[in-house]
Amino acid sequence: MTDYPAIHGPSRPDWNCLVCGDPWPCLTRKRQLKELCQCNIRTLTRYMNVYLPDAHEEISGMSTADITERVVGWCGRPLEMWVVQERPADQDRR
Repeated sequence: MTDYPAIHGPSRPDWNCLVCGDPWPCLTRKRQLKELCQCNIRTLTRYMNVYLPDAHEEISGMSTADITERVVGWCGRPLEMWVVQERPADQDRR
């Protein structure tokens, strides 16, 4: 029996990740999708665009532009831009 990695899919209607609870698509799902689409931005964007109508309808408290950015805006960006760099607390005091 083979163990498969968990699919970090969206819970609905809140659109948070079913596995980690982060806003979907979470960093893990973005990595999975980039690998699945072999880093083809057009294929990835087309795939993610399928989610947009439901996301626009179900996500509350965000503008249409923000939802679009969240669902498809990341597709053409390199991985380094998805991760927020956190500085250690000690650096903030200097």
